[in-house]
Amino acid sequence: MKNKKVKNSILFVLVILVLIFFEIKAQSNNLIFENNDLQLFETYLSLNSEGNIFPSFLNNGLLYTSNYKSKNYQLFYSDLKSEPIKFKIGSKYQLGAVPIFNNEIYFTGISKKLSSQGFNNFTIYKGVVEGLKVSKIKRLSICNPNFSYTYPTISKDGNKMVVVSNEKGSIHLLELKRNSNNQWEKGEVIFISQLDYEIINPLIFDENTIYFASNMTDGKITRVVYNTNEKGEPEVIDVEREKGDFNIFKTVKTGISWGLPQKVEMFNSEFDDLGVLFINDKSGYINTFRYSDNDNIYYFRLKQ
Repeated sequence: MKNKKVKNSILFVLVILVLIFFEIKAQSNNLIFENNDLQLFETYLSLNSEGNIFPSFLNNGLLYTSNYKSKNYQLFYSDLKSEPIKFKIGSKYQLGAVPIFNNEIYFTGISKKLSSQGFNNFTIYKGVVEGLKVSKIKRLSICNPNFSYTYPTISKDGNKMVVVSNEKGSIHLLELKRNSNNQWEKGEVIFISQLDYEIINPLIFDENTIYFASNMTDGKITRVVYNTNEKGEPEVIDVEREKGDFNIFKTVKTGISWGLPQKVEMFNSEFDDLGVLFINDKSGYINTFRYSDNDNIYYFRLKQ
């Protein structure tokens, strides 16, 4: 029994070392930025292409959107060591990250069902991954055609999903939970954005931490629209606020409530920063515009 435990321990260590080896091999040694918090490195994608956004993990590489040498954005798979391959998902895919859990894939598309006002809103589709293509695509029935649902992200255990929705009148992060019948049902509203600020590319880091990107600012008012009510009194009917570049935010759950999002300064720059994807607690990928005047995907390593 003791020998078996020793062999298992050695095997575990070897597996970890192999994973670390492949993680390092998949990155460039070209360090492009460093401060007290992190290091940023080029990747195969940033060195060989541009216009790359919204990465998700697939096998030992990344599934991402790109308009490199194209007028339109398409999905590609890259092992980060060789030429990317087009990922076949069909015309339903519209935008954002495409998270995968086991063989399930979720993405944002246009609903075929019209809203009560005659619009085709965004909705979330589920499909099955077969190699580098998607089959058996169906709209999630939980998505009401009167509202939009975008940018899905799924937890590591596959039991929770977070989407961006406008069900509450303003853009917000909405939690979905998988029930015992393997169906998705609505959970809590995690955060409601002020007015028309955008929320994109959320990431479930763990059950108590969610990262996302937004163009929220400190809220400087740029325009106020008034109307006169029945009593002849002025009332505010619309307020426009200054919008900024996209930054990375984090919201943390303490007890039963989610805290107000805070900027994660170490990930942000004066340019658009569109999201982060963690390999582990100390490393991952950041999607940013800060280099070469184009969106791209870089590898980061935290120092603390």
